[in-house]
Amino acid sequence: MSNIGREDLFRAAAEAQGKGDLIAAGSLYSRFVKANPGVPEAWEQLGAILAELGNLGEAEHCLRGILQFMGGYSALHRVHGHLCWIYALQGRSEALTHGREAVRLNPRFEGGWLNLANALSLAGEPQEAIAAFKEAAALGSMRHHGGLYSVKRSICDWEGIDELERVLFDPARKPLAHDSDLGVMAKTPEAQRSFAEACAARFPPRYIHPIGASRRVEGRRIKLGYFGGEFHDTSIMALLASTIENHDRERFEVHAFSFGPDIDGPMRRRLKPAFDEFHELGAAINEAIARKIAALEIDVLLDLNGYLKGNRTGVIARRPAPIQIGYLGWPATTGAPFMDAIIADPIVAPEPRWFSEKLIHLDCYMPTDERKHEPSPRKRSEFGLPNDAVVLCSMNNTWKLDAEMMALWCEILRELPEAVLWQAVRTPPAERNLREFARRHGVADRLIIAPPVPYDEHIDRSRLADIALDTHPYGGHTTSCDMLWAGIPVVTRRGETFASSVATSLLHAVGLPELSTSSLAEYKALVIALSRDKPRLHAVKRQLSSARRSSKLFDSKRYTKALEAKLIELVS
Repeated sequence: MSNIGREDLFRAAAEAQGKGDLIAAGSLYSRFVKANPGVPEAWEQLGAILAELGNLGEAEHCLRGILQFMGGYSALHRVHGHLCWIYALQGRSEALTHGREAVRLNPRFEGGWLNLANALSLAGEPQEAIAAFKEAAALGSMRHHGGLYSVKRSICDWEGIDELERVLFDPARKPLAHDSDLGVMAKTPEAQRSFAEACAARFPPRYIHPIGASRRVEGRRIKLGYFGGEFHDTSIMALLASTIENHDRERFEVHAFSFGPDIDGPMRRRLKPAFDEFHELGAAINEAIARKIAALEIDVLLDLNGYLKGNRTGVIARRPAPIQIGYLGWPATTGAPFMDAIIADPIVAPEPRWFSEKLIHLDCYMPTDERKHEPSPRKRSEFGLPNDAVVLCSMNNTWKLDAEMMALWCEILRELPEAVLWQAVRTPPAERNLREFARRHGVADRLIIAPPVPYDEHIDRSRLADIALDTHPYGGHTTSCDMLWAGIPVVTRRGETFASSVATSLLHAVGLPELSTSSLAEYKALVIALSRDKPRLHAVKRQLSSARRSSKLFDSKRYTKALEAKLIELVS
């Protein structure tokens, strides 16, 4: 290759990369390094592109080769930064080593601080992560907002949250790739759709099946694929397992496409035989996964992840199936032309204009598990709860809490001297921040922490509460379902978004729509009224106890038939 040819090839690769055409850029850089193996910058860019395309193994090979054979490269700090992120995505401890080396080599390396911060966050070191994000911000970073927002919410550190939200959900700002999972936190459907469409625009239209494609299914079973990364003991599978088991195998051939970790446990062992075929995808690249799904001639692909952290939206963006549907894991629009529909209901998604997808309405969108653990009697003393108190509980993840709702709960406690707040907390930093918040609001001695426990024990202990307090604007989903199953009324404030309306949908499904409110004032008044009216509260609990056997929310076979009818209608 002549010098001119070499320069032209490198320039073409860089231009494709700059335009966001990563597949073309990766191909060009690959050609370049084969002819010019001693150019570390090309290996670095190829590694970065492979990582973004989901080929983490090949990306690691490219980058580690630079460290091993080209130790004099002037941008070794960037190489360590890339490796930090690649290892963080895989949950590997080496991530922190490489992140710290990146900023040691170049303390002014903004990307190194960002990758180190994200790795620290994923490794469960939130306070160090916040410090690293602040280092990036001090260097002028405009890319730290999403990661800082996530980690601060995870530990209930709400200082500066409003300003971070203002920046993140500004319609004029283009979301970063690693911010895509935050779109569901936007408080209006307009903001959610705008954010989602900007995220979807990162994926070029390289479709295996064109939009509007169909496949004849007459005279054969419909091939249905579930695509996700959580086929083990997770909240999604705690809802979905019975639906998978109850599919009509005369009408459907059911496949799992699992790109997540192979974590052994009761749910994994239950799920594997529930599918006709269970495909372990491991660390396969997006293109290979898409081609595999297409080769199996899947008719309908249900995406369980959407933009959740760790997603493989790059696979869905290739349109490996003629019909692709968002289901269960992502409670918002994807804003994507490659997603055809979303499973919803008239309460969580009443307005088609806020969704790029076709709305498929069930009576209630949420499935439930017919083999769910039956709550067993326990004593309040086992969990540090006063026997004579009104126990208001919040078992949602702490990242769903915010200062507005927590302040409201403190107000309720001040008006109900006989009440305590029983709050689920998983980490010491979150507990410290919540206790300090309660102290400032005069109710420090009324906050009782509920630590993590095994799932069945969680169902058992939930029965000890009197009222479950829903969060806003991202309400409880599986958690609200668990509380209703345990016989505990959930008080919610319905919002405009899918995520803020889930508890309202569940309450309608168990015949208790009156527990859904439309304002903070109504929410507060209802919690206080129920707490003071013991006969009414006991009547609601009796209704929920019978709902375990009589309501449509907990009728998995009925739900599965309704879902299948919608899918058959769609492919026909």
